[in-house]
Amino acid sequence: MTRTMSTLVVIRGNSGSGKTTVANGVQQRFPRASCLVVPQDTVRRHMLRESDVAGAANIDLIEHIAAFGLIRGLIVIVEGILDANRYGAALERLTESASRSFHYGFDLSFDETVRRHAGRPQADQFTPDQMAQWYHGWQPLPFVDEVRLDATCSLEAIVNRICNDIRVS
Repeated sequence: MTRTMSTLVVIRGNSGSGKTTVANGVQQRFPRASCLVVPQDTVRRHMLRESDVAGAANIDLIEHIAAFGLIRGLIVIVEGILDANRYGAALERLTESASRSFHYGFDLSFDETVRRHAGRPQADQFTPDQMAQWYHGWQPLPFVDEVRLDATCSLEAIVNRICNDIRVS
């Protein structure tokens, strides 16, 4: 059996940093049904209505959904806060199972994430005080070199970078 080429893209960062916007922007640049976005918030908050704690079911479900996409040979984008301590092992397994992988992490100050959050349609869904509880600063994964995205990177430039990385490799 020949292995299908699979591509994993991981986009991590604190709440309000732009992960979902970037993931959706990348998906739009590829043909329909070729790119699967696996949003941590959708799986954790909407599908399971679960807290983000160690050993939570969403971690396994995110991994299984992403693995399905990789088996099908899709471009799979996993995006979310994806705390390295809780999600790192699952992300490492996915990375090992993909034909190729790309990892990006937003490294923004808390003030910048609050500023970006204020401009989002869902800005009234949680407060800066709640965001402060989730904020963890730069938290690199130990098994891969992530592309570090700072406040000087526009969301459009990040989408372009990720699409170029996927197409060139």
